[in-house]
Amino acid sequence: MTQAPRTHAIAAAARRVGGALALTLTLAAAGLAPALGAAAVALPAGGPPPTPTTPATPAERAEAALKQLHFGVRLVDVPVDEAHNPRALRYIIDFLPTGSVIHRRIMIINDEPRTARFSVYPAAAVINGGMFLGLAGHARNELTGWITVQHPSVTIGPGQSALDLVTIRVPPRATAAEHFAVIWAEQSQWVRSSAHVTIREVARVGVRVYLAVGRGGVPPTSFVVTSMTGRLPGPGKPSLTVGVRDTGGRAVDLDGRLLLSNGPGGSSAGPFRDIHTVTLAPGQSGSLTFALPAALPAGPWTATVTLVSGQTTATARTGVSFGARLAAASWANAATLAWGGGMLLGMVVIGSVLAVRFWRPRRRSVA
Repeated sequence: MTQAPRTHAIAAAARRVGGALALTLTLAAAGLAPALGAAAVALPAGGPPPTPTTPATPAERAEAALKQLHFGVRLVDVPVDEAHNPRALRYIIDFLPTGSVIHRRIMIINDEPRTARFSVYPAAAVINGGMFLGLAGHARNELTGWITVQHPSVTIGPGQSALDLVTIRVPPRATAAEHFAVIWAEQSQWVRSSAHVTIREVARVGVRVYLAVGRGGVPPTSFVVTSMTGRLPGPGKPSLTVGVRDTGGRAVDLDGRLLLSNGPGGSSAGPFRDIHTVTLAPGQSGSLTFALPAALPAGPWTATVTLVSGQTTATARTGVSFGARLAAASWANAATLAWGGGMLLGMVVIGSVLAVRFWRPRRRSVA
């Protein structure tokens, strides 16, 4: 089908549809490839609107068509040495020397009531703003040039699935670093309005690829909590924001758990989960937010946060309260605590010496 001529109406419609497509891409990037046994849904759950209506504009028609698309993709093969790593069950994660070749199978699931055709291809990805972002279209980077798929086009019947093989060949002169990409499974269709405006809508889901290249051992995975701040941005909306930095040599996908203890009357609360997963590349910093119950007492509390990425964890503890619009947390990292404790001890010792020197009773002179 030939696309209609470019007019101001088409440009405006494309801008309106852009929001829907961006939502699809964001969902795919944030939740790329579910765990084994589940299928990723390209759009928010719920399907079509409960009351059937006829979309009036091209943008509305495109959005309605997007809501009809339900399909998913998941990883089938996991390296034996990563079998206990939750991230490796969802994403292609590996460390390879130059000249290596690996193969991974993916499964594409068509959960629609009709036969559908899917395009399967690699695209570049970046980690930015705490998110893993698969770039739109067939964006390229160094890693995508190493990836091939056995079946670039797959047709799947309703309620059926199909396997595809992904091959990654690392060239001898590959850059020693961690590279990011995504294997997209994409479905597209044309939507034509009564005004003869044709819009091509695209929905895609995918499997993330985290591939580190180098010599020697696997780069370490590590991260540290840098701050914990209790907040009350509005009435009945307490939250805790946790700052974190990736201090290792691999990217991390961070989830967290918060426990509150030593509260008013010795009370405790939790555990609470963070609002969304945060992804960081080596050297990057980000933050996780924990939304707390509106009825939570102001405190003070002892907040204990445990962050997890795969099989690596980090725990931090501090005192917080939620009694002001911006409640300051009594946070300090281990080095600061040690230095501060030493300074305090030094001041106590110096103070004691001065007290002995200046408060020592003076002997009376004998007349």
